[in-house]
Amino acid sequence: MRPTSTRSAGRGGTDHVVGRRTRVHSVDLIRVSLFTLVLMVHATGSINWDADHVRGMQFFTMMVHCARYGFVFVTGFVLFLAYYRSSITAPAFWRRRYGFVAAPYLAWSVIYVITGYVFVRAPWPDTGAVFGDIGTAILQGNAQYQMYFLLISMQIYLLFPLVRMLLRRTEGHHGKVMAGAVALQAGVFVLFSFYHPDLDWYGHMWKALPTYALFLVGGALAAVHYERFAPWVRRNRRWLVPLSIAGAVFTIVMFFATTGGGNMPGLAYAAWSVQNLPWYLAAVALFFIVAQAWDDRRGEGAGWGARLVDYGAVRAFGIFAVHPLVIDLIHQSGFVDWLYATYPDTTLQRSVLLVLVTLVASLCLVELILYTPLARVLVAHDRIRPRRTPAAATAADDSTADDDIVAPTAGPADAVPDSRAAALPVHAPVVPAPLDPELDGAGAAPARAGAAAR
Repeated sequence: MRPTSTRSAGRGGTDHVVGRRTRVHSVDLIRVSLFTLVLMVHATGSINWDADHVRGMQFFTMMVHCARYGFVFVTGFVLFLAYYRSSITAPAFWRRRYGFVAAPYLAWSVIYVITGYVFVRAPWPDTGAVFGDIGTAILQGNAQYQMYFLLISMQIYLLFPLVRMLLRRTEGHHGKVMAGAVALQAGVFVLFSFYHPDLDWYGHMWKALPTYALFLVGGALAAVHYERFAPWVRRNRRWLVPLSIAGAVFTIVMFFATTGGGNMPGLAYAAWSVQNLPWYLAAVALFFIVAQAWDDRRGEGAGWGARLVDYGAVRAFGIFAVHPLVIDLIHQSGFVDWLYATYPDTTLQRSVLLVLVTLVASLCLVELILYTPLARVLVAHDRIRPRRTPAAATAADDSTADDDIVAPTAGPADAVPDSRAAALPVHAPVVPAPLDPELDGAGAAPARAGAAAR
């Protein structure tokens, strides 16, 4: 790959060096921030669906739905930054990507089906039903409420060679490609918002890639044209930020205008609601702008903030994978009962403490897994060997392929096998109406061709 500059001169950054593998650290900040939001909404959502809090919880959930679209944008960005000008063949690309994501997807699908039975504390179904539930969970991506995103990620990997070919053959006309993605995205959102046939397969269509077309293509083109796109964003923050805030305000006003008094239409909070699309676009733009500004001031990464982001980026996929299990275990432990007994009159303290305990426990579990032979299978990261020098540890962390894996936010509890329905956590309520990462170092990419477009 040929060199490209990721930062404009004089803005605190340095240009890429020819042939040197580099990392877009702003992507790490976006991923860590989105994962934190996802964990927050799942933890707080496990205790806040009573009548007094359901409106606020649906509002928070709707706002955090932006994470799934942010993850798709980042996945597209990382893939195309790394591979747009690469000569890697489709089979080699698929072996690399699926070699990391398939094992965790299968492993956690089995784990979550089994733990679902355990937490129900009821007689297990027969062996045939167990294997049937596991097969259904794998095919539908619903072993647990976050697993659907790995299904989306695998669709992105499957179609990446085709999308790359399209963008290569339409160089000079990428504006038309973007316009087509806008039209497809808007059309899908309108369809899902207003057309609700009683068809089982239709209820799973939100997991299909067209639901995320604009964000995938937008991330891809942002990488293809990064040497022009990044400076353009810097120059135009003064109007991009107000425009993004306006999009957020529109969605927020629409939510509160259409809800209240016990009325909670699906259109107000659904992840594919057309009235929420302005916020999803605004959120992705704001995350990119803020992360870029942070990266400009990051320096050599010696500060505590940069080190914290680096630490979180290595463990991000693991947190995504394990946190629903941690939430279930916390509920089983009686800790939530203690929270209600200790803070009976306010949900703020309960929610904050539950989020903190979930985060710390998830980090501890991921840290433990990283030191076991199961690390690659469970958290898509090479095993960390103890008693290494700091330099060796850093090299090993940077070499693993899990950093590109990006993952998402909760969807409604859809089509879970009947034998597991009772195991659904409280925070994954069935919503009416509508439908609800990249593996190699998110953001790690070889320096690539100069004036190309991603």
